[in-house]
Formats: sequence, structure tokens, C-alpha cells
Amino acid sequence: VDTTKKFTVVTQFITDNGTATGNLSEIRRLYVQNGVVIANSVNKIAGIPAVNSITQAYCDAQKSVFGDTTSFQNHGGLTAMGKSLVRGGVLVLSVWDDYAVNMLWLDSTYPTDCTKDGCFRGTCPTTSGVPAEVEVSASNASVIYSNIRVG
Repeated sequence: VDTTKKFTVVTQFITDNGTATGNLSEIRRLYVQNGVVIANSVNKIAGIPAVNSITQAYCDAQKSVFGDTTSFQNHGGLTAMGKSLVRGGVLVLSVWDDYAVNMLWLDSTYPTDCTKDGCFRGTCPTTSGVPAEVEVSASNASVIYSNIRVG
């Protein structure tokens, strides 16, 4: 995805029976740019299913392999998330500065001294993302959210 050009993000919430009343079983994300559908990359980390979507099995394996806290599972996982979607909610979209960890969790190595699988999240240096620097170097940065649809 060329993020300097317009693209569409499609997020699909798939149920176990393919209907709106089924239990949430999978979340898929894909991108469309210039009429081309671009799928998410497939996981390549041993011990985690080689998939490009989120399922309960994926979440469980990811937490186990990385030794992460199971907060999502502790709150009911995909089943609870699906029930929440049925109740309705408010969509919030945001662009922000991360004064806690400089957005390193998104596209760098985090924690910065970690060498285990799951710590490398992108190619940005661990010294990047400092809000004071970003606010100066990208003071005119913007994003346009449009054509938001449900259905």
C-alpha cells in the first residue's frame, strides 16, 4: 500500500454461520488501491497459525508464543467483541502523538531492548517517533477519513 496515495481499508467481521446473528469468529482486513485488492501479510512466526486474519486460535497462539498478557481473552475474546458489536457503539478515528513510547509498538522494535519474536514490528529506528520532533518535521501532516460505510 502506497500511503502517500488514496486507498480504501476494508474490515470484515465474519461470523461462524455467515449471518449477522452468528458468533464473531474472524476479522479480516484488506486494502484497495487503484482497483487492486491488497491482502494483509501472512504470519510467519513459528507456533502461530500462518494466516492473515484474526481468529481466536490466532489470538491464543500469539499470546502464548510471545508470553503476552491475555487481556483480550480475559475479557471474552472474539465472542465478547462480537456481542459488543451487536449492541452498537461509536466509531472513533484518530491521529495522535504517543508521548509514552513514541509509537514504537507500531513500526519499530518494542520494547527497544527486546530480541524475541514479536518485538520487531517494523523498520523505524527505536529513536524515532519522538512527539516534539514529529510535530516539527510533519507539522502539516493530515489524514482524510471518508466514505465510511457499514454493511
